[in-house]
Amino acid sequence: MSIELDWKAAYREIRLMNWMTLLVLSVASLILLDGASTLGVVLGGLIITANFGALQHTIRRAFAADGTMTAGKASVIVKYYVRLLALGIVLFVLITQGWVNPIGLAVGLSTLLISIFGFGIKRVCKTYIREAT
Repeated sequence: MSIELDWKAAYREIRLMNWMTLLVLSVASLILLDGASTLGVVLGGLIITANFGALQHTIRRAFAADGTMTAGKASVIVKYYVRLLALGIVLFVLITQGWVNPIGLAVGLSTLLISIFGFGIKRVCKTYIREAT
């Protein structure tokens, strides 16, 4: 069984699912939780979305259309760790300054995970439905 995947379309779909997930979680937290928690959900979602976009940009620039690596491995690894360090600093500041609720922030950061799981489940269902017909 061969599964073909258009990576640009997959990225767009994950990104769209991520924004929809963030919207749903933000509205739910606005209704159910306090302001610091809602701010944590929104900021966590925005931070992880930006981080995912930066990762995607780094990977796309590192490889040519035919799949050969155009950037050095060290460059990709350094960019990964710089992005991770920046993410850690931002999260540290948000939490230590008391601007957001850590649980709300964790929920916001999970939007990407939820979107990727949703994308995977959708792809599996499409594959099995296609095979069954």
